[in-house]
Amino acid sequence: MSDSLDENLMLWDALGKSDPAHTKPFTRPGGFKGTSLKPIWIIKKMTEQFGPCGQGWGIGEPRFEMVHCEKESLVYCTASIWHGDRENIVYGVGGDKVRSQRTGNDFCDDEAFKKAFTDAVNNALKFLGIGADIHMGQHDDDKYVEQMRAEFGADEKKPVERPQKISPAQLNEITVLIDAAPGVTSQDVVNMLRKADPEANAVTDMVATDFEKAKRWIAKQAKENA
Repeated sequence: MSDSLDENLMLWDALGKSDPAHTKPFTRPGGFKGTSLKPIWIIKKMTEQFGPCGQGWGIGEPRFEMVHCEKESLVYCTASIWHGDRENIVYGVGGDKVRSQRTGNDFCDDEAFKKAFTDAVNNALKFLGIGADIHMGQHDDDKYVEQMRAEFGADEKKPVERPQKISPAQLNEITVLIDAAPGVTSQDVVNMLRKADPEANAVTDMVATDFEKAKRWIAKQAKENA
């Protein structure tokens, strides 16, 4: 029984540990906080285990479904993942908002389909054990995270320092510009910043090098919405 159990968990154990160097914290609307894995690291992990994508493992053609509500449009994606043999298939579902209301105006996310697809693939790979330690809450334990850093050798790498953030005076200037710009919200600015800086979750996360770009973007949006 023990040998059989060990054999059943071989793949899970091989994929279930997550390198802290390739995780990032996130906060969802409502205040929920968690840890996510970088999608490219997940692909690398699968490639290490099974070989190149399309040969040792792969993704079936995704299926998208749109759901239209009164003030929102949602996209759901169903993805299938095969591994080892094309008959070994697991499925995952992901979703995102294509259209939503912000301060009474329509906002359309041109990356919603891509995010729904990535979400679906990552959810499917949970069934093989990818990110198991994160989903089981082990990355909430600082001692476990340090253990993983040592195991993956992350402690030998210096963390990449983020560029300097904008000053309080610059933040105040940006806030004034947003308040004065018709149809522009702080979240709109954050969404613009995320295209170049995925770690930007609020205007206060803006780095100094993006300050002038943000001012020009707000001015452009204000002119278009006038």
